[in-house]
Amino acid sequence: MSKAVAALGQPDKTSRERFAEFLRIYASLNTRLAYATDLGIPLDWVPGYRPPDPTRRRGRSRRAQPSGLEWLPWCVNNGFTSFAEIRVEHVERWLAELAEAGYSDATRARMLSAVSAFYRKYLVREGLVEHNPVAMVDRAAQHLNRPNGTPSRTVLWSFEACRALLLAAYLLADRHRHGRRDRAMVEILIGTGVRAEELVGVNLDDYHRPEPGGPAALRVHGKGAKDRRVALAPPVADTVDAYLAERKPARVPARTGQVGARTREPLFITRTGARVHVSHVQAVLRRLCATFAPPADAPPPRARWLRELLASEQAAFIAAHLGPLRETIHPHSARHSYATHAKNRGAEPRQVQRDLGHSSLTTTEGYLHDAENLALSAAHDLSPALHRGWLPQR
Repeated sequence: MSKAVAALGQPDKTSRERFAEFLRIYASLNTRLAYATDLGIPLDWVPGYRPPDPTRRRGRSRRAQPSGLEWLPWCVNNGFTSFAEIRVEHVERWLAELAEAGYSDATRARMLSAVSAFYRKYLVREGLVEHNPVAMVDRAAQHLNRPNGTPSRTVLWSFEACRALLLAAYLLADRHRHGRRDRAMVEILIGTGVRAEELVGVNLDDYHRPEPGGPAALRVHGKGAKDRRVALAPPVADTVDAYLAERKPARVPARTGQVGARTREPLFITRTGARVHVSHVQAVLRRLCATFAPPADAPPPRARWLRELLASEQAAFIAAHLGPLRETIHPHSARHSYATHAKNRGAEPRQVQRDLGHSSLTTTEGYLHDAENLALSAAHDLSPALHRGWLPQR
């Protein structure tokens, strides 16, 4: 496909060069890969991407198998030779084909946003096209609109589920080779609301704790190359210190042109010294759920210590709250849970916005699952009065 795609470039540059320039707008490699996935850009075109070592055993692939309906291959397959040829009707036809292929509205909205960003942030600014065709798409007709402030569909972890995850990580911290590292990651994820990409992207010198036993701060590298500092409460900072006490120096290979330059050392590393991948964060959460709330057909654990642990009251509490999350748990839920529980415990929305690194309060409001307001709703008092005398009382 790469040769065919080159036809979409301008006379002075190929499409590969154009997409590389666009992706360099984003400092994070994970962000670049996300846009490349939604646009259908070959991964070897992504600046900074290094193919995985084929000799090493790997888990699930980061990228799903391309369907051919991503924006770039779709344009090629439909005979377009220039980005300037695209009109709003073409974009809507593409969205319709995605819907027919079974893509969800949320996925189509995300892919459409990627196309819009490519036009708005690169092609229009470079003078390669006159307008952004996505701007004229009727999102409501495409079922892609979500009103401002509408709560997200991301699953919210209850306050007790958050406590269960922290307790599970604590109980396994000294029973797993990387238990202390994983516990520190879970503590930061739940205790600060950072994104999984931000969590694995922090470096050793991003962590700062002025006094032992006191609070700490962590500099995270957010979207749009925006850094921010998040507070680590003493219990969270203690888990980071416990991990650092056993952490071995990372072996960070030098890249071409960087010999002699100062290399940022990742805070969370694998057994080989490489930076922990974002997929590992979800794997840790799933392992915690599966350990304390295994499927019904799972064989009993072989280790005696684990059998004894699972028979404890603490394990029963964890299983009760993590069992329903076992199949769907995702690290982004920690971000939504942080926002909701912080607000319900009295935090100002503006402070939650700063904690999460949102540029708009409206974005933060979309993270708030207002369970407390539902529980305190006047409907609970009104309904019994309306039904008194003819509906059996409970």
